[in-house]
Amino acid sequence: MATTETIGARSGAQFLEGLANDREREIWIGGERVANPLDHPLLRSGAESIARVFDTQLEHAEVCLAPDPDTGRLVNRTHLIPRTREDLEKRRASMEVIAAATGGMMGRVPDYLNVTFACFAGAADVWARRGNERGAENIVNYQKLMKDRDLSTTHAIMNPVADRSKPDAQQMGGEISLHKVGECAEGIIVRGARMLATLAPFADEISVYPGSPLQEGDEAYAIAFALPMSTPGLRFICRDSFAKPQSTFDYPLSARFDEMDAVVVFDDVVVPWDRVFLDGDLLGYDEVITDTGWRGHIMHQAFTRSYVKLVFAFGLGHVMAQTTGVARFDHVQEKLGQIWNMTELTRSALVTAEADSYLDDHGVWYPHDRPLMALRGEMPKWLPRTHELLQLIGGGSFMATPSEADFNSAIRGDIEKYFQAAGADAERRVRLFRLAWDFIGSDLGGRSELYERFYLSDSWRMTQLAYRTADTTFAEAMVERFLRD
Repeated sequence: MATTETIGARSGAQFLEGLANDREREIWIGGERVANPLDHPLLRSGAESIARVFDTQLEHAEVCLAPDPDTGRLVNRTHLIPRTREDLEKRRASMEVIAAATGGMMGRVPDYLNVTFACFAGAADVWARRGNERGAENIVNYQKLMKDRDLSTTHAIMNPVADRSKPDAQQMGGEISLHKVGECAEGIIVRGARMLATLAPFADEISVYPGSPLQEGDEAYAIAFALPMSTPGLRFICRDSFAKPQSTFDYPLSARFDEMDAVVVFDDVVVPWDRVFLDGDLLGYDEVITDTGWRGHIMHQAFTRSYVKLVFAFGLGHVMAQTTGVARFDHVQEKLGQIWNMTELTRSALVTAEADSYLDDHGVWYPHDRPLMALRGEMPKWLPRTHELLQLIGGGSFMATPSEADFNSAIRGDIEKYFQAAGADAERRVRLFRLAWDFIGSDLGGRSELYERFYLSDSWRMTQLAYRTADTTFAEAMVERFLRD
């Protein structure tokens, strides 16, 4: 793989410059093709928010950055392969800072795939099995490219589903799911679609890798690779935008944090040989999921972000209760206590995962996944539950939220008189409840709730998996002892 110059940690301005210079990408939203998200009113705010994430890592360099062992340049800690327990602890601290920049609202900031590919590169021996040494070399080189250029990347790991009763390779005659259709001198040729490429309009590159096991005979679907967003034949079909180009007064979250989701169409796309990680190895496709350590590392990142979002939710509930004078009521305290318990249990699970971490077979320090697997079953319920609790705490105040335009009109006097609260003037109260409503009830809030329910699979499936993978040895031994006595 040809590498470019080493940059190290990027600024927001450098990120935006990269987007502005890449006008070959094919992004579709609302029936319109968009080459540059900075030119579109419903996409620009998302791009600017990711730029602020890049700036955040520079502003908090002492936490977020560390010397690259290969170049000595400062890079984001999430690009580094953890080799010690301290590396995991420092990585979490950096991820908390980044998540706090968006209140945990953006689930796919670049950290997510930084951690993923650091994990993949650290387990290159898994990718190299059964003669795939070239694929393993490619993924190591690609991870270095991500690190050296501080790329913003998206991914698409699930195939579209037209008939849930059939496996991926059998969807509509096998033509919907992404698959290999041939080869040429330059690389493999792929066709089909993948979903959901969150952050797609704001990414430098897209990666495809295993998301769920395949069946015997599905070799054409067992592929993994990465490509620049402007690769010919790539099309990104975005959902409706939930961004609000109005003021941050009216939509303090929607005006900033719609990270966008897209279905990716691969129209006979050529993947260069040096970008191919897997090519037809069914067993290898499954082993990437089970043997690389990906599960533990990505849960470490995901639940760090969830922890920050729970803290944000608790803060919203606490400030609302204090503002309206209901914090002294037992039933309100109980609801706030529920959110606090979720927050503290999440923090405790992360700390435990780090305390019980160990050096895995690949020489990578691995966060113990037992407490994280428990969170994986509960978090899809906990975060939506915070929405319900905030609704109950806020009550009718969510309906008493005039706009910025009202404050700037002839009725400002009425608003200042009738919309004040026990603990705040009218403007602060309105701003607060508009913020909370944007968190739980706006288009963005609704998307956020759906995302939290399903982005790491659904709670039912994960709770079932927790039981199937549980260590029953000690529990069984206790039962058997009493049965014998």
